[in-house]
Amino acid sequence: MKLFSADNRTKKSTINASAEIVGQLTNIILSFVSRTVFIHTLGSAYLGINGLFADILRMLSLTEMGLDTAINFKLYKPLAEKDTQRLQILMKFYATAYRIIAAVFVVLGICIIPFLPFLIKDYDTLPDLNINATLIFLLYIAQSASSYLFSASKAAIIKADQKMYITTIIGTIVNIFKNLTQILILIVFNNFTAYTAITIVFVIVQNIIIAVIAKKMYPIVFRYTEKRISKAEVKDTIKDLGALFVYKVNSVVIKATDNLVLSSFIGLVTVGLYSNYLLIYSAISVTLSKIYSSVKASMGNLFATESLEKQYSFFEFSNYISVIIFGTACIGMTVCCNDVISLWLGSEYIIAQPLPLLIGIELFFAGIKLNLGQIRTVTGLYRQMWFRPIIGIIINIVVSISLVFKFKIYGVIFGTIASDFFANFLIDPKVIHHSYFKDMIPVAEYYKKNAKYFLLVAFVGAADYLLCSLINTPYTVINLLLHFIICACSFPGICLLIYKNAEENKYLFRIIKKILSKKHKAKKGE
Repeated sequence: MKLFSADNRTKKSTINASAEIVGQLTNIILSFVSRTVFIHTLGSAYLGINGLFADILRMLSLTEMGLDTAINFKLYKPLAEKDTQRLQILMKFYATAYRIIAAVFVVLGICIIPFLPFLIKDYDTLPDLNINATLIFLLYIAQSASSYLFSASKAAIIKADQKMYITTIIGTIVNIFKNLTQILILIVFNNFTAYTAITIVFVIVQNIIIAVIAKKMYPIVFRYTEKRISKAEVKDTIKDLGALFVYKVNSVVIKATDNLVLSSFIGLVTVGLYSNYLLIYSAISVTLSKIYSSVKASMGNLFATESLEKQYSFFEFSNYISVIIFGTACIGMTVCCNDVISLWLGSEYIIAQPLPLLIGIELFFAGIKLNLGQIRTVTGLYRQMWFRPIIGIIINIVVSISLVFKFKIYGVIFGTIASDFFANFLIDPKVIHHSYFKDMIPVAEYYKKNAKYFLLVAFVGAADYLLCSLINTPYTVINLLLHFIICACSFPGICLLIYKNAEENKYLFRIIKKILSKKHKAKKGE
């Protein structure tokens, strides 16, 4: 296999996005089946402990300090220039860094064990559920640490070379076998410890497969070299990692704080109920984020080779697409989420409005944040915005804890929304416009445009909610299907109609035309 491919960005992005979407849809189906079996065999309290430990490990993942982001950014240029020696030096450095990270991760994880009783309000009831919290937590630590040891650095070069579909296909296949095995364990043994332990086996298998394939694809890159990364570059990388660490803290704290606050102040049952909503939220957000991750390497190539004007045109286009995608998801979450929970698990697992609305709004801002983060990554704007994540963390923790006593779970979700709005939506665009695009276009134009987008989401969402509330057939499945169709079609259709003459729409149609044209030529060639 050739070391570098000359395929264009559009083709690679399309292949990666297709693989990511198919893989994620497969994973979603398996996750819902597995969650259903989990609930019926173990119960909501087990879901709570499962979600809580996962969030604690997200906190521990801070030891990675955003090294994966730094890797991708530094690999784009040598891959584009086919600088093999530079790649060898970088991969050697990152492999060593990840081994150190794995060791620190394990040590910090073990240090947290004595504090588990303080993090779990219902800790004293766990023995009655046959849950050994220490053992389960150690299994979670082993699962996460194995990724750093086996394949983290090797998977990076595959992704940076715009071939993420390879790691996606491997991950999907392994995940199928993992979920089927876990379901079998739940049905036959009804054992939470075995359910958790088997995950480690499959994580290690997946990592080994990726590592072997990476070495076969890039044998020259992984050859031993005496040369090392310079001390000056190590210092520069550490400075970048310092800024990235703050971003990582922000991302992890905002994601992990919800369950930690709920577990500490309300209890595991609420965490378990919320985790069902979180599964739906994650299924949507992760699926959509896969589209972004699949084109990240192509974006990196575009920002490394094209003019500033073309880069800004793409920035506006990606923002417009983000609004359409996540605006639709926001409306769908608000209107359909409780229908899904009721049909899937039963009405007793429903948490009333405004939870679906708040999660929908959170999803919308998460999409805007994702797009801004992608731009920040490919432009290398880490240090310029180091203060912003700290502001986000403070807002999230203060608002969540202040409101949890009076508004319970609703107050916790509102804390996340407030953090994303004030720390991301207001600050990131200003720094991107000023530090990278040199105020080529005033940032005020970005704010005005996005304010109009948000008002449109709110208007269409309110109309869809009222319309769907009037549709009430005797069949829940038919109701859900009709609601889904309305939500999926209304906002994209209205956007395409209102902004039909906008440059963003013209950009979109050019890409679609280009993809269809290539598919037509490929068929004629066959």
